[in-house]
Amino acid sequence: MDTEPGNTEPGSTEAGNTEPVDELRRIAAAFPDLRWSSARRVTEGWDHVVVILDDALVFRFPLEPHYAALRELETEVLEHLSGLTAARLPRRTHVAPDGSFVGYPLVPGRTLTPEVLAGLGPGETAEVLDQLAAFLSALHTAPLAGTPLERVPPSYLPEDQREVRRAVGVHLRGVLEPQELAEVEEILADVDRLLEADLPRVFLHGDVYSRHLLWDAGARRLGVIDFSDMCLGDPAVDFAELHEYGDDVVCAVHGRWTGPRDPGLLERAWTYQRWAGVYLMTDHFEVGKTSWAQARATFDRVRRGRRPGG
Repeated sequence: MDTEPGNTEPGSTEAGNTEPVDELRRIAAAFPDLRWSSARRVTEGWDHVVVILDDALVFRFPLEPHYAALRELETEVLEHLSGLTAARLPRRTHVAPDGSFVGYPLVPGRTLTPEVLAGLGPGETAEVLDQLAAFLSALHTAPLAGTPLERVPPSYLPEDQREVRRAVGVHLRGVLEPQELAEVEEILADVDRLLEADLPRVFLHGDVYSRHLLWDAGARRLGVIDFSDMCLGDPAVDFAELHEYGDDVVCAVHGRWTGPRDPGLLERAWTYQRWAGVYLMTDHFEVGKTSWAQARATFDRVRRGRRPGG
């Protein structure tokens, strides 16, 4: 998960932004002819430190070896996907000589928060939903064999599930009520059942939520960023975080999606969204990127068993 504040409003300031002193030295050393007048550093993402130069050029510095190792593959995947979807994607233009970080032109558009989507007129909203569904359809129906997509790792969910189970025992048993802990265990058991099931295996963005979706109102065009969590797995995963916009949006995007008909997809997406509510509570203690208030609010929103409208 990365966050790129240059994709909100030029000149805006957000929590997590600091002066990018060390990264600027590395950029200047790697690209001595590059000039800029302003820079912002974003550390609120899980995977990378992000530096924005002049609200025009993005540099990403991986925080973990896993993401550094996937950098070349991510570049190949994005080049491949650019021929499959009309959505704007990051296209790498700068590579440090030692390969330790890369840069690309800022993908234009405003972060597609629920408030931004709700403020659009009916026609423009339909365009957003059409383009988002087309993007997901392109990913989920893309052939894997003979392409960079076949080298993408399998879903990280089995490993993440083990880590969340451990963290629940360490951190949540002392702060949640017995009924809440029972709901957490129910959610984890539901995910265990999905992990044992024979489910579709397609290319996933892996983290489709508002911070990674951009809407360029002038061009009427969707942009999608941060493919750090790309993997091969259940297409329902890419619908899960769309619940941030409400079940109506999830259903509308799914209705426009051209992937194989799958009667259980929306229910699985809701299960994954409920799991994310548990994950965020454990993240508050394990990593600290999520405030307890935010984590609690997410869990309270998703803790009920049946999905809204289901």
